[in-house]
Amino acid sequence: MPADFFQYLHNHVHHGGHVKKNFKEDAKIEQLNREYIRLDKTTAIADTVLSIEINEQKTKYHIEFQTINDRTLIIRMIDYGFRIAIDNLDYSKIKPDEEITVEFPSQIIIFLKHNESIPDELNLTIKMPYTEQKIKYIVPTFKIWKHDPDYYKRQKLYIMLPLRIINLSEELENLKKRKFQEEERTKLQNEYRRKITEVIESIIEELKDALKTNDLIIEECNKILLELSTLAGELFSEELKDIEQEVNEMAKMIIDPEIYRRGFEEGLEKRLEKGIEKGIERGVGKGMAETIIRQLCKKLGELPSEYKERILCQDRPTLELIAENIFDIESLSELDRFLKQ
Repeated sequence: MPADFFQYLHNHVHHGGHVKKNFKEDAKIEQLNREYIRLDKTTAIADTVLSIEINEQKTKYHIEFQTINDRTLIIRMIDYGFRIAIDNLDYSKIKPDEEITVEFPSQIIIFLKHNESIPDELNLTIKMPYTEQKIKYIVPTFKIWKHDPDYYKRQKLYIMLPLRIINLSEELENLKKRKFQEEERTKLQNEYRRKITEVIESIIEELKDALKTNDLIIEECNKILLELSTLAGELFSEELKDIEQEVNEMAKMIIDPEIYRRGFEEGLEKRLEKGIEKGIERGVGKGMAETIIRQLCKKLGELPSEYKERILCQDRPTLELIAENIFDIESLSELDRFLKQ
């Protein structure tokens, strides 16, 4: 993600920019551990945890993607925040008489689906024993539907553009629930496909313009295109076959074919090496692979890291097969029977 994204998030998190940092493009951005073991031995998996280093000063950021809000979300954010804060805490460097200071990460929740009832921030009050001190815990929210595409372009938040198609999926769900004559349903589906295509084309055009003005480099552009095609596949592939391929073909036609091909192949290779990262996709459904890992951890105990990596690399049919048989898997050797190499 470009540093502009974190510049904006930092200013948004710190209440309208009262606290500002100058995030240069050469800021060091590091993906941190997202998995934390709770006291009950279950595994908590955060969406995105990052460290940004500027002038030798590091700041941790925790970003969660959500489709709905519920009363337990703020509790989960505190849980994540505490575990991120103490992760890799070096107790050997703390003197016996020194007070331990735990610094929580800057957190933000990005809500993907339109819902006017979602507040600008989630908060609760923690009442401490003995001192009766009250601590207010606040996590700001970011609602993508509040901002139009021009806003994201002005802020150089191009990575947010693919999220525009999420609310189209709600229209599709409403369409599926209604009763139509077959002819009318076919007509509406064709109109819906045309609408999806128009939105996707406009997103790709905006990325092309950003390339021309050097607001994006080809590697960033193709990473966003990969996220767009993956998200479109997750949301619409059941009703609109080959939607991912269609997105790729549109990108080839709009962006210079040779530049697109080179960047796409490089981006795809890096993506596969990382086990196919699905940050936004996890926000939509938390990811089938992530869910399987959590369920297996509850059933078998903490999984070795190599098994988690293998699960993250599996294709969807394999993951569906594991999910169907998860109650019958009693050991790692039985899990091996389902995993592709």
